[in-house]
Amino acid sequence: MDKVQFQLESTIPELKDLHEKGLFTKNEINEITKRRTAFEMALIRRVQRKEDFFKYAQYEINLERLRRVRWRKLRYHINPPPPSASTYSIQRRTLYILKRATSKFPQDLSVWLTYIQYASREGMRKVVAQGLTKALQFHPTSSTLYLLQAYFHLHPNSPFPQSVLPDSTKNLSLSEDTNESDEPPAFAIEGINPARTALLLGLRLIPTSPEIWTEYIKLELGWVEALRRRWKLLGIKNAFADKPVPEGAETFEGDEDALRGGEGAFGPEGENARKSILAGQLVIHALTSALKAIKPGVVIEGRKYGGMWFRERLLALFRGYPSPLRAKCLEVVHEELRSISDRDSSDREMSCNARLLGISRRLFERPYEEGEEPMVEGEYALSGVDLVEEYGKIGKEIRKIAKRNKDQMLIETAGGWLMERINSHQDYPELRQYLQSVVSSLEKSSK
Repeated sequence: MDKVQFQLESTIPELKDLHEKGLFTKNEINEITKRRTAFEMALIRRVQRKEDFFKYAQYEINLERLRRVRWRKLRYHINPPPPSASTYSIQRRTLYILKRATSKFPQDLSVWLTYIQYASREGMRKVVAQGLTKALQFHPTSSTLYLLQAYFHLHPNSPFPQSVLPDSTKNLSLSEDTNESDEPPAFAIEGINPARTALLLGLRLIPTSPEIWTEYIKLELGWVEALRRRWKLLGIKNAFADKPVPEGAETFEGDEDALRGGEGAFGPEGENARKSILAGQLVIHALTSALKAIKPGVVIEGRKYGGMWFRERLLALFRGYPSPLRAKCLEVVHEELRSISDRDSSDREMSCNARLLGISRRLFERPYEEGEEPMVEGEYALSGVDLVEEYGKIGKEIRKIAKRNKDQMLIETAGGWLMERINSHQDYPELRQYLQSVVSSLEKSSK
């Protein structure tokens, strides 16, 4: 009881200030004290539960929401008074409750994530940094923490979106803004180095994490694209009429305007490194390292062919990423898929899936164009006559392979893929009819 009494006595100045400002009545203050007493009593039980801490924190969050509503209703926001005992007391108390939870349940990752998430939503950057560091001491093999650390450095003034948090934290309403967008803002280029360090540390401890590899590849690709656009802006056309062409520009495979605009950015000794970066060698190295680390047949998150799923995720990433390096990155992945499909393996299903990804690539891939609209995942790169003609080529290719090899697994895999395409073209009856004819011909060839 002494602990409960101590915790309640520390709230007296805050409650007194809330009453004096007219934000809560005397009866409401008494009710708040009763509720806090009940919560504090639950926290000192012999068998403690993390749910009790979460319920207590949720009550304080709801209380702060009510305080802010009444603050605006009394028009304090127009001519705000100086900070007082109750200005930030409820936020501090909520954070204190969640911090006590991390002390009681340090081995529970969801507790740490809830603590970090709340601090992020309240703009407490130092608390977020300290929380991530301490959480990694207890959970060094959690890919989520490394992803959050990278996001923290790349988007310093943005709260963590729910998309990067696991389901264990999504049942807690810790955010005041329920209509927030999960679209992250533009990243801060000065945060690239610490974010890269965090992800590389994660890869050292979890070398087969598809999430960290994907984020690391996106990081390097985004950094190169940011440099290219910056240097391209500095290398505006007609600004180099009297400037000599940089050495090696004739054989450079990349944006020549960016090459000129950024000349000397890395110093005279770093010019070759700058050319290599613009040409995409750093991104390609990260990509090939990821493909070597995650084998195509490895099981990931219960998926039988987790490695193939990872390669499909990479294809989806590059297809929609606005960068001139798109074609190079896609070619690296497709070269890997060709080696899988040509491999003399007993796992025919994986080989057939790899071959289908190569056959259908032109449906979803397009060359990069400056200022293009980003593609949504699963969106077709072709339309109209071009789409129909491409499906015709794919149908002929599938028929040819099936007739030549009499591969039952390929026929089944291709049939399943074609049925997915049929379902995705509900507005094109003629195209659906053609694809259905291809499926029928495959069924006949299998008999």
